[in-house]
Amino acid sequence: MNNSERSASTVPELSQTAAQAQWQRVSPIAILYFAVAVLRFFVGQFIYLIPPLILLFNRIKDNPGLAIGIVSSLLLLIVVAAILKFYYFQYRLSAGTVEIRSGVISKKYLNLPFNRIQNIKLEQPIFYRPADYVCLQLDTAGSVHQEARLVALSRPFAESLKQHILDSRQVTTTETDNQTMEQAALAKPGATEQLLNQRSLVDLVIHGISNNRIWLFLGLAAPFYNQLADKILGVLLKAGIDLPAMFDPGQQSWLLIGLYALSLTMFIMLLFTLFSVLGSVLSFYGYTLHKKQDNYIRRSGLLTRHEVSMKLSRLQWVALKRDWLDMLLGRVNLSFEQINGQQQQFATEQKIMVPSVTPAEASILLTDAYPDNQLSSISFSRISRRFLWRYVLLYWLPAALISQLLFWLQQQPVLALLSLIPLSLWALLIVMRWYRYGYAQDDTYYYLRRGYFGVDYYCFAKYKLQQVQFKQSWLMRRSGLCSVKLVMASGALAVPFITETDGRALLEQGLTALQRSNKAWM
Repeated sequence: MNNSERSASTVPELSQTAAQAQWQRVSPIAILYFAVAVLRFFVGQFIYLIPPLILLFNRIKDNPGLAIGIVSSLLLLIVVAAILKFYYFQYRLSAGTVEIRSGVISKKYLNLPFNRIQNIKLEQPIFYRPADYVCLQLDTAGSVHQEARLVALSRPFAESLKQHILDSRQVTTTETDNQTMEQAALAKPGATEQLLNQRSLVDLVIHGISNNRIWLFLGLAAPFYNQLADKILGVLLKAGIDLPAMFDPGQQSWLLIGLYALSLTMFIMLLFTLFSVLGSVLSFYGYTLHKKQDNYIRRSGLLTRHEVSMKLSRLQWVALKRDWLDMLLGRVNLSFEQINGQQQQFATEQKIMVPSVTPAEASILLTDAYPDNQLSSISFSRISRRFLWRYVLLYWLPAALISQLLFWLQQQPVLALLSLIPLSLWALLIVMRWYRYGYAQDDTYYYLRRGYFGVDYYCFAKYKLQQVQFKQSWLMRRSGLCSVKLVMASGALAVPFITETDGRALLEQGLTALQRSNKAWM
């Protein structure tokens, strides 16, 4: 039975036992998916060799035959690997179980019962759209990686399989266990989706501008700055732009040099911002956030369309994050954090994030998740000023004294003076960290505020607590201070250097609310 035949059915073979069910292959279009996966592997392995390859471009250009041979061999290897991966990829569906066999050299076998599946996610790479094929990803609670992925399924068949898994999980679980299934309500007939938010192209451009992460690339390229600079200077010289002459005080006035430096800086920042905007559009193009009964559904992506669902019962906290540029532009990045069962590389795909919303939109979304929250009106308490003294005396002051002493011993007064700039910035960050830190609570929720020049807010229900920690050193005990840590399934949030009375109140009231609540934490 091929995919098209199965898609027209209601997946009848799932009633068979494992012994009766037959191993199936996915559509041959899966070869494209495996080819892209192999290509990504090579890019990931050789990403650090890209700058040297750029520097060796002239040698490769002088020997085009070698370049053609290398590229042809690499393409042939990718094609062969993709075909082999497709050939050895098989799956079998039986009553209550999905089994997958894969691997060319290292064989893998996976047996995943339906009652363990917590997340069901559909992905549609751009090369699957003409034929309307999708990838079906199945995850379990607490998994540290993607549990199972069925590639190149026709959309009708994938939707039928998804609904069958949800129906099976809903029938076989008890009332308590059923709280762990974040998408069970999606299978109920008659449920309609309510549009909560959607992002326009302008919103994505703003998100790319205010959340520029190009500095990570600059850090990776640091070892090659000298070689790349020489290469760039050579290219510019051929184009008639002599940068050394433009910045030579013997040929130009200091005013003109300053204007050149400012123009060059603005141009470089423009390039970096364009890269960031492109990344934002690729990740969030066509963004929509829907709610279907008690499930949030996020759909986004330009090249690969992602559909991520999260049941409200799995929500651990809501975070509203604003960098300094977000504050200037009047935007907020809101995220619904669920159980932290994925590796960091899948975090962006799995979380429900709403990029660059206005404060009013963020308030509406927060109220939808937590109707009785008081984040907009509650008064935050500040942490103790001893937070400042701790970081200044233990970290900042020794670093400042040692650096100044070393520079003066080496008779480098200019460097000693210049080192005051990063030291002053560090001191300012410590002060801003203390200034932003705040905490509050009501009968139902904890509220936490922190940041530097921007500000982040966290709101989470007390019954979501998994663990509480109370820390108090000898010096803190003498001062009547403590630090507490509130641990949820999505991570931990710390509140340092608060009064012992407030610390015990945070923990005791949280544990009391947890004991009184009959709600499930997931």
